Amino acid sequence: MKKIIDQEYKRLYDETGKNLTKYAFPTDDSRATEFFSELKHLLEQLYAKPLPKKLKANARYIYKMIKSMQRKLRKANITVGQIDKSKLFFFIDTQEYEEKVKNYMNKTNAYREITSGICPLANDLHLVILLLDHLHERKEITDEQYKQMYPNLKTLELAHIYFNLKVHKPEISVRPIVASINAPARLISSFLDQLRTPIYNYVTKDITFINSIDLIRKLNEYQQKGYLTSTTLFVIFDVTDLYTMIPRDGAIAALRQFCQKYSVNGKIGNLKVETIIKLASIVLDTISFAYKNKYYRQIKGGAMGSPFTMVLANIYMLEWEQKLIQHQNRHHEIYGRYIDDVFMTTNLSKEDILKLLDETVRTDPNIKITFTINQALEYLDAIVENNNGQLRTTIYHKSAWEPHILPYESDHPRHIHANIIYTMLVRAARLCSTVEDFDMERLSTEMILLVNGYPPKFIQQHIKNFFIQHDAMKVWTELNTEAYEQLYNTLLYKPTRKENQIYVHYTFENGPLLNFKKEYRQIWEKFYVYPGLRLKNIRLILGTILNGTLQSLLIHKKPKRDMLTIMQPSTETARRTINEKHLHE
Repeated sequence: MKKIIDQEYKRLYDETGKNLTKYAFPTDDSRATEFFSELKHLLEQLYAKPLPKKLKANARYIYKMIKSMQRKLRKANITVGQIDKSKLFFFIDTQEYEEKVKNYMNKTNAYREITSGICPLANDLHLVILLLDHLHERKEITDEQYKQMYPNLKTLELAHIYFNLKVHKPEISVRPIVASINAPARLISSFLDQLRTPIYNYVTKDITFINSIDLIRKLNEYQQKGYLTSTTLFVIFDVTDLYTMIPRDGAIAALRQFCQKYSVNGKIGNLKVETIIKLASIVLDTISFAYKNKYYRQIKGGAMGSPFTMVLANIYMLEWEQKLIQHQNRHHEIYGRYIDDVFMTTNLSKEDILKLLDETVRTDPNIKITFTINQALEYLDAIVENNNGQLRTTIYHKSAWEPHILPYESDHPRHIHANIIYTMLVRAARLCSTVEDFDMERLSTEMILLVNGYPPKFIQQHIKNFFIQHDAMKVWTELNTEAYEQLYNTLLYKPTRKENQIYVHYTFENGPLLNFKKEYRQIWEKFYVYPGLRLKNIRLILGTILNGTLQSLLIHKKPKRDMLTIMQPSTETARRTINEKHLHE
């Protein structure tokens, strides 16, 4: 119990301490000392209370049920994993699953097995340290940047790969995720991501969709300007295997060109372009991972799961799509991309737009696309339709979509269940352009909530609260078109609220800890919220963390720790580097 309390206290101490530091409050003065002392006492007090008998019996029942599930899955040779772009699980015959993984590896040709069986962790670490030391000695990076990118030797481990099932695709393939949070070059990858992404986002802000709501806003503007006609076509295309399709040399060349174009006196910040290239190269050169008792190296593209990969792939794509972007701009048409999904409008004939796409594809054999051209298309989670020159939009439910949300009986604070209802209605009001479509989504929402155990009274109360909050009761009671248009426009164009917020996360549990959130607030307000103090106007948000989920209990992604941490340097130089650094640590 003491260990649990200490872990919980440490997380709360660290998060609260960061927030206090952010607003220039000391964490070691008498006020902070008393605050943290009361917080520790609160945890000790709550955790010391016994669980109610009913709750304890239920916990034992669930524990036995999970153990039984684990045994049966092993016996039946069933693999459990996470569905891509979803929190749902998949259950699949292990042999069939491994066949899909093998097919993906063969198709992309992006991975090479390390046939020696030697763990590449030590050699990768050696290369990373060698580069950082070199750049630091030559003063190409500052002391602070050196520390920021230097690997944490205490938590160091090789990356591992797992594959999510893409059930939303007709052929049901897999998506690789390289878990590299403690890999040697991870901090360099994060550094480069923080350095390049803001520049990329600024450069591409007009051709990047944040989400489907962003698309609908732009389509409404397109219609208002008179560009949407009865013959306007919509075009969507998907870039196949965006992260693994880019060649290493091509990616580095694109990055160099991008950096040079947006550098000032040959530098991005204090870094020379060539320094950035060296750092990017080491990230790509050290993509190694473990999978099924074997070691692999990625030889093409970037690792999905590495922070720098997305911006690198985006920069590579940006050069390729320039011709399309320029064409669309000249003709007052929309061009936008959400990661690897592109949406375009066109008033050309279908033959002419096909020709344009074909010419673009021919410019780079590494980029392959699948496209659809029509007057009604699904893009992200929206259906967009040109109905004789009038735009109609509604929610798109993918074929693999299932009506599963957080069950009402789950061990979560009740306000989270209420927020789910509110969020579902807001989404419907933003994406549905007609009151009839919105009402169908509202009815669908009610059915989903009922299926997941939400009491009818709870559902009706929170739906009513939504309409009262937005002064739109006539939409619910009368399907009033005028009232809905006001609701639609209000929510669609509602700006994101920006305010000072403090986030603190705690482990949510039923039983004695149910009131922790309330009691934490009381302690916080006692020490940090009173007239004249800056934190009085700061909003405190207490988020929840769950002890364990079915995902953590049933899905096994990670190989044994020994396989990820063993040091096997293959050269004397690497051996000396590793020994020196570990002795220093």
